[in-house]
Amino acid sequence: MRLAYYYHLAQRIAPDDSRNNPYGELLCRALERLGVEVEFTLDLDERFLEANRGRIDVLHLNWPHFDYYHEDADLMHARMRRFVSRLELARALGYKLVWTAHNIYPHNRRHQAIDHECRVAICRLATAVLAHCEVARAEVERRFAPQGRVFVIPHGNFIDVYTRKFTRSEARSDLGVPADAFVYGFFGSMQPYKGLEELIEAFCGLGQQDAWLVGVGGGKPEYLDRLRAIGGGAPRVVLRTFPRAPSEEITRVLEAADVITLPFTATMTSGTVILALSWSRPVVAPALGCLPMTVAPGGGILYDPSAPGALPGALEEARRLDLAAAGRAAFEGVRPFDWDTIARATLEAYRI
Repeated sequence: MRLAYYYHLAQRIAPDDSRNNPYGELLCRALERLGVEVEFTLDLDERFLEANRGRIDVLHLNWPHFDYYHEDADLMHARMRRFVSRLELARALGYKLVWTAHNIYPHNRRHQAIDHECRVAICRLATAVLAHCEVARAEVERRFAPQGRVFVIPHGNFIDVYTRKFTRSEARSDLGVPADAFVYGFFGSMQPYKGLEELIEAFCGLGQQDAWLVGVGGGKPEYLDRLRAIGGGAPRVVLRTFPRAPSEEITRVLEAADVITLPFTATMTSGTVILALSWSRPVVAPALGCLPMTVAPGGGILYDPSAPGALPGALEEARRLDLAAAGRAAFEGVRPFDWDTIARATLEAYRI
């Protein structure tokens, strides 16, 4: 079986490369161990589809909005319709089409009606849709009425993807954090839906003189400026921002932190939660989407984001965790999500 994998990378790069979300590379390596021939590609036009008819069996989409997004609604809609027409051609030429619904809609996007129209079209054409939990499957079926089968396949873990380059004391020293502090950490892409402004404000209101908040990530300059304005003058708040955070910086925060705080305002699946758990770090996160199925009992604090004072309360509750036991529960909860098991389930979806 030959697979064209659409991960929006011109070439495959190592899972621990700073430019990469390791999900795609880890899945495709596991698929190759099962005998699947994998090609990462950016091409999805008429010439590509005609030239590879009969050679490539499956087209696997991950984040289709990258193929048509534009700030201008009219231009975005025209690009989306052209994208869908190419998917229609692919199906007419005999390709199988698979979409992984990592999230129901793109985060922080304008023109959601266009995104919705595209997802309805994808689900009309897809031979299979992959969702990371039963909640996600129910949402896909309710919103988009897929014609093909929806497979529930968990998000794989990130155990041993990143090298441990620092001891805890070294990481804290590098960040300017006292060795005996209680450290809340966060990392990853810094965007409004991550709830980071609310996190900084909640932390500053705790009054915990021995607590620090350390974070690293990348994002749009104007949003990073906003976060720095909120946290820059606050004592015991350390923010390190980059256009895209180096992997080494992320592992420094993971090593320094007692808990990882990820207070999304909206999410279905989260690779940052998976990475924190894979690093044996308990998480503080809202009980949204797939997160209740991802965070094992005892592996962190999941709170109701609609409840008044929920985030500050969860931060306070994290202080009462048995951190060693919570770290073990976090790790053991994601250890079964190994990539070989996930690849076998994915291959079943390709064969449908």
